[in-house]
Amino acid sequence: MKKLLWLLSLLIVAACSEGETEEPYTVEDAREDGHVIVEHQSEQFDQIKNGALGVENIKEMTAFIKNVEQGAEDDLDVSIFNPDGSHYQNSFSYDGEAIRFVNNYGAYPSSPAGTFSCEYMTRRGPMVYVSNCQSEQGKDFSTLLSFVATEKAFRETGN
Repeated sequence: MKKLLWLLSLLIVAACSEGETEEPYTVEDAREDGHVIVEHQSEQFDQIKNGALGVENIKEMTAFIKNVEQGAEDDLDVSIFNPDGSHYQNSFSYDGEAIRFVNNYGAYPSSPAGTFSCEYMTRRGPMVYVSNCQSEQGKDFSTLLSFVATEKAFRETGN
C-alpha cells in the first residue's frame, strides 16, 4: 500500500510540473525582436484587406522588397496577431536567387500554410505577393498573398 501511495504522489507531482505553460508571444515581444507587426482587427479577410488592421515597423518590409529587387541577401520576420490574441510568425529570406517564404498563418485566400521557394516578390497596393513558388512537397503555386498592410502604412515609409 505504501508503494502505491508513493507512486500516486510521484504521478501527481509529475502531472503538476507538466501543467506549466509558456507565456504567450506578445506584440511587445515582436517589437523587441524587430518584427514587422500586423494586428488584425477582424477575422474576416474582406475587412482586413480594406484596412481593419494595424501595422508597425513596415519599413523593414519595404527594405526587404527593395533588397530582393537589387539581388541583396536579406531576411525578415512578420508577426501576425488576430483579435483573439493568437500569434503567427511568418518569415521571408532571400539568398540572392530565391525567396523562401515560411507561411504559418495560412488564412489569407489562396495562401496555404507551408514553406515555399519563390522567384519573385511584388507589392500591389497594400498587399505583397510572392510568385512562381513551389512548396516543400513539390506543388507549384503561381502566386501567393504573403503580406497585407494598408496603403497609408506603405506611404508613410516614403516608398
